[in-house]
Amino acid sequence: MQRAHLATPSVLLLARLEDALARARSAARRSGRPVLAWASAPAPAADPVTLFARAEGLVTTRLLWARPADDLSIVGLGVAWEVVAGGDRRFATAGEAWRRCLAQSCGAGDVHGPVALGGFAFAPQVVQQPAWAAFPPGLLVVPALTVRTQGAHMEAILSVLVPPEGEEAPRRAVEQLAALLAPDDPTQPVAPPGAGPGRRTGLVGSHHTGDAPAAGTPGDVGSPRRLRQRTASLAEEHPPAAIWKALVADAAAAVQRGELRKVVLARAVTVDGIGVDATSALRRLQVGYPDCTLFAVARGDTCFLGATPERLLRVRDGMVATGALAGSAPRGTTPDDDQRRGEALLASPKDRIEHAVVVDAIREAMVAACAEVAVAAAPRLLRVSNVQHLYTPVQGRLRDRYGLLDLAGRLHPTPAVGGVPRDAALAWITAREGFERGWYAGPVGWVDATGDGELAVAIRSALLCGSRATLFAGCGIVADSDPDAEYAESCLKLRPLAEALEAPAALSGCR
Repeated sequence: MQRAHLATPSVLLLARLEDALARARSAARRSGRPVLAWASAPAPAADPVTLFARAEGLVTTRLLWARPADDLSIVGLGVAWEVVAGGDRRFATAGEAWRRCLAQSCGAGDVHGPVALGGFAFAPQVVQQPAWAAFPPGLLVVPALTVRTQGAHMEAILSVLVPPEGEEAPRRAVEQLAALLAPDDPTQPVAPPGAGPGRRTGLVGSHHTGDAPAAGTPGDVGSPRRLRQRTASLAEEHPPAAIWKALVADAAAAVQRGELRKVVLARAVTVDGIGVDATSALRRLQVGYPDCTLFAVARGDTCFLGATPERLLRVRDGMVATGALAGSAPRGTTPDDDQRRGEALLASPKDRIEHAVVVDAIREAMVAACAEVAVAAAPRLLRVSNVQHLYTPVQGRLRDRYGLLDLAGRLHPTPAVGGVPRDAALAWITAREGFERGWYAGPVGWVDATGDGELAVAIRSALLCGSRATLFAGCGIVADSDPDAEYAESCLKLRPLAEALEAPAALSGCR
């Protein structure tokens, strides 16, 4: 593909990238370390899900973040730089590596610079099951191409890692990514010329650190996956319903004995015969849950996606916004019924206790890292399409030595997905839950070169691989939790993803 055939944004990006690459090569030779080169330029309007879909088959790592309530979306394609981290310090390890990357980077264009996207597993280590093989305990990626939209402002960023010796990403691979910005038919994926099953070509370099191995070859070129029409069916519940209800009863008894104040029990449902792909599921979630954060992380043939109502934290100009989300009830069938159910949730002693535990834990974590912490006096209702929650906003200002990932390490896991006391609840979950959560209920999101960023809690989520999907849900257990009621609540939380995957019938026995 010749430069003359590229759209204007691509021409500008590539010209700016040449300047950044020249400086990065000199810096890499002097320091003996890889240096990130990046260039940014205004970009044409692009629907994030469409752009995510167009890169299928071109790169094997694709990331999407869209928060319609803030009129913000970020799509990342390919890998220029990444850090893989595990263990108790995985947030700090990722944050330190990101700061080093920025300090050594050479850029041209917008002063905001590059954006890193990624996510973290629920637990410090992930049992290496095939389903989660491409999703390490911590992963932060600077995409080879990032498209960021904030209101009417759209920006594209090309990034390349320059090694101290050898060659960086081939120019043709970079041009193929830049071509995604061309104003041609946005409904069709862009396939690299000559690429097909069995053929792979390197796209970009990557940098690894931490104590977990890198997963796959994120910059390779592959071929798009197509699914035949299928009838989805329930393959397995993890754990089976009767066992899970018994665990709820055991957890409630542990709270009654004073061993725990709260513990969150999760369950997973595996569905076979899925006939839709990740893009189709994201489209349905985008339309059906506009008040939620839409996210997707595709690694090879596996994609973790969802639409979550829960924010872990957001940082803007040093100001932190977070909140407690705990206590749930179904939406009503009529406006009056909906209001009645909401009022009952606000008045429910069980749900208010569960909610207060989360508020207290978030306040405690915030005070250590923030000044001027403010907590709303009482919870309000946060409503999404099929469920409503108790929600209390919390705000503060980061102290100078803390960044987004530092605070994330203090907040995660909140009692909304773990429990209180934290260590006792996590030990209880590890010993009894019986399946690998992976990235379910972990933080997913982004951070930019200014320190701004946002992480959401990856609930209302599913892991897709071919025609198989695993859906996740969890419930907070306190002293008076009823096993049947908690099981019904978990089924309610599974339904959005089941419907997005055209598999609601697979939950027909989930009552």
